[in-house]
Amino acid sequence: MSSTKKPQLMECTVSYDAFGPEKVLIVKEPSIGLTGFLVIDNTAPGPGKGGLRMSPDVNLREIARLARIMTWKCAIAGVREGLPFGGAKSGIIADPKKITPQHKKLLIKGFAEAIRPFCPQYYISAPDMGTNSSDMDTFVKAIGNRNAATGKTRALGGIEERQGATARGLWYTIRYTLSYYGIDPNECTAVLMGFGKVGKPLARVLFERGIKVLAVTDSQGGVYDEKGLDVYDLIKVKENGGSVVDYLRKFKDEHPNAKPVTNEEMFMLKKRGKDEKRILIPAAIGGVYDEYMAKEIVADLIFEAANDPAKTPETYQVFHKRGIINVNDFIANKGGVVVSYAELNKLLQPETLLIESVERVLERILPVAEDRNVPPRTVALEIAERHVREKMKERKRLRGY
Repeated sequence: MSSTKKPQLMECTVSYDAFGPEKVLIVKEPSIGLTGFLVIDNTAPGPGKGGLRMSPDVNLREIARLARIMTWKCAIAGVREGLPFGGAKSGIIADPKKITPQHKKLLIKGFAEAIRPFCPQYYISAPDMGTNSSDMDTFVKAIGNRNAATGKTRALGGIEERQGATARGLWYTIRYTLSYYGIDPNECTAVLMGFGKVGKPLARVLFERGIKVLAVTDSQGGVYDEKGLDVYDLIKVKENGGSVVDYLRKFKDEHPNAKPVTNEEMFMLKKRGKDEKRILIPAAIGGVYDEYMAKEIVADLIFEAANDPAKTPETYQVFHKRGIINVNDFIANKGGVVVSYAELNKLLQPETLLIESVERVLERILPVAEDRNVPPRTVALEIAERHVREKMKERKRLRGY
């Protein structure tokens, strides 16, 4: 399959508030089935950083929302470390599981060629839901600049540490938070919604650190074992192309207590002892709980591996009033963007940078949130907004302040 027409690039005039977005772009080429979006939210601190996702459900509203989260995420990551990124996001409407590798490559190539004038000066991409390092190779080749994306293969300047960086950053966040609140990891249990790029390596780390993983779900269903799942066996199932639900069939004899579970059931699993501390990790899609569900969810701590899992800001207030510690998305899952900075700048110790970034940010947020009796997200958002405003002032791009 080859493209014979140049994709159309259309710019929309949309501005939500003083922060952005700066550009909203739609890419179309019907002859190859290409519809894609790029939202550059704010570039005052630097080029907009954000992944390229591919999903049949991608829409402009979602991409705009995620671009704003990237603005806050990069601002949080850069408050002490000075990461020179703003926020952006892109997406292509397609199901990567149902198209050929050749068609996928063609879509990414066409999309990249259309947005080439904006990369990497205003937008730097990365792998996201439905895309991988090989796709980033395709992207930068089409742009003609290796700095147009991070998360590439090593052949094109990628680094090994970029793979799994989000999951490792989440683990460092969990480790620090448990220590800060004096919680013994051995008293913790975990449930994860999502067992893909982030959920799978994170579950493995939790398992290896002695935190019992009780339940895991993916797009096909879920599995629960009150005695704890064998994460190694779950990984075997996934790496052979299966779903976590296949664990029930393939390892029935080894794990006779395992049973099916839905996301809703997993969120409500009762704790078995007064000392148990339940960790909930949404690691898949956004919009999975709201302020009504937040009144019922069984958890002591929530670490948002997925972007935008809360449908409303009020959700965080409900969690807080119930005494649930919620370390929200743009605090918890910024590992990828931190290591992306290391990749672009060829730093020799990206893991050290990642750990320092996690700890320094949490040092600034958790004590203040505790003193003021507010959710961590409230403090983080204030810090992020202040940082971006300062950068906007520096570049004389202040809007309404």
